[in-house]
Amino acid sequence: MFSKLFLWAFIAFVAVLACSKINLQTSIYKENENSLEIIFPQWHTEQPWLYFYWTPGIVKWQKDPSADDSGNTPTP
Repeated sequence: MFSKLFLWAFIAFVAVLACSKINLQTSIYKENENSLEIIFPQWHTEQPWLYFYWTPGIVKWQKDPSADDSGNTPTP
């Protein structure tokens, strides 16, 4: 029972990663240049269903609003 649950959870995890846009930046010499960004699904990069960003000292689960969107809000 547990092995089937583990197998299907692993298959679902691999499927999510396969449909995601993954940006990985690494540097051997500068620790602050290392980062990982996962956007799921890859066809909804502006408003993703799942967003994860990691760099040393920072973990984000929500995408920051872009600077272009801030000027598009209508004023009454």
